[in-house]
Amino acid sequence: MKQIPFERPSIGKEEIKAVTKVLKSGWLTMGPETQAFEEEFAKYVGAKHAIAVNSATSGLFLALKALGIKNGDEVIVPSFTFAATANVVVHCGATPVFVDIREDDFTMDQKSLDAAITKKTKAIIPVHYAANRAHIKTSIPVIEDSAHLIEKDGENIKAFASCYSFYATKNMTTGEGGMITTSDSKVADWLRMARLHGLSRDAWKRYGLQSKWVYTVEFSGWKFNTTDLNSSIGRVQLKRLPSFEKRRRHVVDLYNKLLGLKNKGTHLYPILVENRDDFFNFMKENGIGCSFNFTPLHQQPAFKGYKNKKLPITEYVGPRVATIPLDAVVTDKEVEKIAKLINKYNYRKTSV
Repeated sequence: MKQIPFERPSIGKEEIKAVTKVLKSGWLTMGPETQAFEEEFAKYVGAKHAIAVNSATSGLFLALKALGIKNGDEVIVPSFTFAATANVVVHCGATPVFVDIREDDFTMDQKSLDAAITKKTKAIIPVHYAANRAHIKTSIPVIEDSAHLIEKDGENIKAFASCYSFYATKNMTTGEGGMITTSDSKVADWLRMARLHGLSRDAWKRYGLQSKWVYTVEFSGWKFNTTDLNSSIGRVQLKRLPSFEKRRRHVVDLYNKLLGLKNKGTHLYPILVENRDDFFNFMKENGIGCSFNFTPLHQQPAFKGYKNKKLPITEYVGPRVATIPLDAVVTDKEVEKIAKLINKYNYRKTSV
């Protein structure tokens, strides 16, 4: 039986050649490849500054710290998201306040958001679920969790900061990695130091034969930098991203036709099923890899200590959502096979 994994990265000769070039250069950690990747990524998404880090999680954490989030503050996040979105708030000493999602695209609900705002609210982290942009209106600083969405010439410049993921399952990958974008030059300068211990100069700028070795420790930072090995992959993947998106859009459209849905996002293809464990077992027996994205965080043990309200949409979607194979390499025949199996099951036809 031919297996169809949940998510497959598209890695070719160009990526292998780029990594080999870095390996032969003798400089493996953060350096000129990373600087070039940052410049190219900023241009692609339409941002003034891009700062490469080792994960989107690190990016979210640093963005919150740059905003000055601390003990006693509240940060509003959707409950329907990956644990990292709320974890970074906790690690800043602040309180995550969970809100509900919209039924049509599973992004942050405006009414739920408005009801959650208090005098202690210092930031909002909307999540662009499945690559559906979360549209919210607020005067409170916004840090975008854009792990699912890399939008060419996007709307990210409206946010205090936007954080992207290059994890292996994302629309483009560096294996592990992330990026922060911002339009604030002072914030960008702080982020560049904060990702590397708070040092005034990066290593490659210190160790070059024509460089000065001296640096100062401006503040106590963190070790969140990426490497030139990762960045070399990212530079190639960024060039291929438009073709990846085109293929993913075709796959989404084909799923929609076969399943009678109206999904829009190109990162995940969610459906709602009853008896999800049985559904997963059924798909596994037929060689299809599936997952779930995500579990309601306000119901998880890690967050039971917070005052959590009823979130009806999240609580309905959470135990029923299943995500099916979607990447840039899945074939039409594979999509047809997957859809045929799903049609044997009881899934809810909803627009997401």
